Amino acid sequence: MNLHLKSPGEAPGFYPLVKRGEQLKYLSFSILELGDSLKEYSFESGEEELSLDFYSGPVVVEVEGEAGRWRTEIGPRPSITRAAPMVYIPSGAKVRVKSTDGPAKVTIAGAQGKPGARPVNIDGAGIVSKNVGKDNWARTVFTHIADNVDAAHLICGETLNQPGGWSSCPPHKHDRFDAPSEVPPSEVPMEEVYYFQVEPRQGFGFMRVYTDPADANPFDVSYAVEHGDTVLIPRGYHPVVACPGYALNYTWILAGEGRTYGAWSDDPKHTWIKG
Repeated sequence: MNLHLKSPGEAPGFYPLVKRGEQLKYLSFSILELGDSLKEYSFESGEEELSLDFYSGPVVVEVEGEAGRWRTEIGPRPSITRAAPMVYIPSGAKVRVKSTDGPAKVTIAGAQGKPGARPVNIDGAGIVSKNVGKDNWARTVFTHIADNVDAAHLICGETLNQPGGWSSCPPHKHDRFDAPSEVPPSEVPMEEVYYFQVEPRQGFGFMRVYTDPADANPFDVSYAVEHGDTVLIPRGYHPVVACPGYALNYTWILAGEGRTYGAWSDDPKHTWIKG
């Protein structure tokens, strides 16, 4: 099982890494690199709702769909240590992304959409920023798309690991319905994608993805992740650590059989660290 997709590089182009229904059941994921030979790119969302995340140069996003024409400008991102906007695009839309001053990197994640939703630019005060954890597992979690957006399946944001710091700790998972009689359930099956950025870029981190011992098809894999890499999380626990000296940011995208932020469970072997 290989859940680790290396960076396709930064040459201008559109790089579809994950097709919904193939590598993952609920999610798709692509990288768009704009530059001198590709200053704009047009596509259709089709039956998917999309989240766009932005990492470098300024861009303009134009959307035409059921709600009419919509346009937003995304400024340059000086550092991955600061939260950037995300754009939500509903299904059934025509989309154009244009760079306005040099190269630009955009990721595009998708899940099954629904009719009637509207595009949204989630920026500034619309981004929920929380400091989570403590000691060397303290990190900052930026949540962009959750209950604030009328999405069908997507929940999206970014996590910032400080140099040498851990995140997704205690290790947690979201791969089954637990306590389904509760409202909301304490755990909901949701796949996830992590897309990594490292600063300075020559740095790296490590990620482990492992299942509960009772899983019918258990696995346990670990990866050295570098700038621009992607890791797929079909199920299982998934902690991350950054190399000392290097800030590590990953965009995270969730979709599955439910849509409840926080509906996950910790590895019971490691919950003691919360005390």
